[in-house]
Amino acid sequence: MEITDVIGNLGRLQCYIIILLICRGLPTAWQILALPFLAPDTDHWCAKPHQLENWTVTQWKNISIPFDTNKQEFSQCLSYSYTLVQLPDSWDVIIDQNVTVPCTKWDYSSRDNTIITQWDLFCDREWLVSMNQTVFMLGMLFGVFIAGHLGDKFGRRPVLLGSLCLIIVSNYASAAVPNLSVFLHRPILFSDGGGRHRECRCLSLCSFLPKFSVFYLMETISPEYRAWVSVSFSFGRIIGLIILPGLAWLIRDWQYFEAFTACSWLPMLIAWWFLPESPRWLLTRKRYTDAENTIRKFLSVNKLSVSNLNHTMKILETKNELEKKTKSTLTSLDLFRTPRLRRITIEITFVFFVSSFLYYALTFDSARLGGSMYINFLISAAVEIPVCVAAPLLIKFVKRKPPFVVCFVVTSIACVLVIAVPEDMVATKILLTMIGKMFISTTDGIMFLYGGEVFPTVIRTVGVGTSIMCSKIGGAIAPFVRELSKSTHVAVPSVIYGVLSIIAAIMVFLLPETFNRQLPDTILEIENPEKLTVYETKGPVEETELPEPVTA
Repeated sequence: MEITDVIGNLGRLQCYIIILLICRGLPTAWQILALPFLAPDTDHWCAKPHQLENWTVTQWKNISIPFDTNKQEFSQCLSYSYTLVQLPDSWDVIIDQNVTVPCTKWDYSSRDNTIITQWDLFCDREWLVSMNQTVFMLGMLFGVFIAGHLGDKFGRRPVLLGSLCLIIVSNYASAAVPNLSVFLHRPILFSDGGGRHRECRCLSLCSFLPKFSVFYLMETISPEYRAWVSVSFSFGRIIGLIILPGLAWLIRDWQYFEAFTACSWLPMLIAWWFLPESPRWLLTRKRYTDAENTIRKFLSVNKLSVSNLNHTMKILETKNELEKKTKSTLTSLDLFRTPRLRRITIEITFVFFVSSFLYYALTFDSARLGGSMYINFLISAAVEIPVCVAAPLLIKFVKRKPPFVVCFVVTSIACVLVIAVPEDMVATKILLTMIGKMFISTTDGIMFLYGGEVFPTVIRTVGVGTSIMCSKIGGAIAPFVRELSKSTHVAVPSVIYGVLSIIAAIMVFLLPETFNRQLPDTILEIENPEKLTVYETKGPVEETELPEPVTA
């Protein structure tokens, strides 16, 4: 007997949680992917001294800023050496066009209050913009790890509520900070040798909320509906991404945007407050009285009744005790102890890494392809809508490997073709990038299920957790592709995308097929796959309707 056999497979309370999951996707998208709008590319140049405030920008540029004839633009980081001369009633300047010096202050075209303009993140300080997103993604990596331990020890509900409070407080604090070191909040500082401090971004523990609320729902919903859990969050995230460019266009001040994001989490805090603790967790902690009370709440909201709840609780307690005795104590090191499991681990974690890396890289790039970054980002978000519809269909009706391979190959082709498109054909570049974004988003929609199917039961949680950590590393590296294109060649990122996609396709091709197959329970079954059974079906079948197995 499963807990969902008692509280209902998909009752009113579970539907309420799914709605919360969809709504939670909106502020999650705004918080994680708002960087292109908070720190947009801004045309900048060395600022003129205040003594020449009556000079126009054109006058100052023509006289003191070097002009690059190849790029057909003024230098953004250098000016000619100059000396100010005080006249009786004004100032003049003597320019030495044989000597260039780096800027110490900048002027810029945008009047919006962005992270870049507020703290002059130009030239040798520009890398801090990418580091900002990178360390945030690393915070998600460590946050998921910490959330698992805290949630197992203290319960799902306290961790969810605590993380929401932490998000709200940190966002409000970010909107009111006086300097960069505090904004990129908290303790990772880099000295620039001049006594000042530069900051990247905090390892924000609040970022473990997005995945952890999914875990809560997974524990209260029956297996046949779990594929829709991922879809519900993806749907909310896509809506958030579609709204994001319009929101950023209306709120041009990054501080107000941070404050608005903090406010958007408040309804979530109120809504999650009324949820009970996970009954499955209460059972695992042997808090049987609390578990029974929580089950009664589920039964009441879902309009269900159990004829003999005391007897049912005894069955659940017995099942819990038995599971505790057989619970595996394997660790991540055990993923590499046997040859076949080691190969599967390397292949699937690489696939997770590449999928996340390409998703975030192409999302960030979409706002910088030329034209309006708001329109580009909107299109980039809209192409994920078909993915949200296709993912559950692929999961239910199609083999795992072919869609994966096709998606990676198409993404590779689209990214490589971008290199051959002339710079003035902006629309073609956008189209190819969006094709790559759509197909790589499809891999993200099905890889978590596939990852859970290739690992044996005794180490499945560890295997999927390790894969998720690798995906977060991919997301953390993605922002620095922008810096790579500036220091090398603009085509280098597209080459990297194409090569990684092809390698990932090869890795998927080498992985075992899991569709309509018996899932492995032990490492021995992984090493001897011929002992597993294959269910011969012409279409999807329910777990209770599986035909007689045929030996593979």
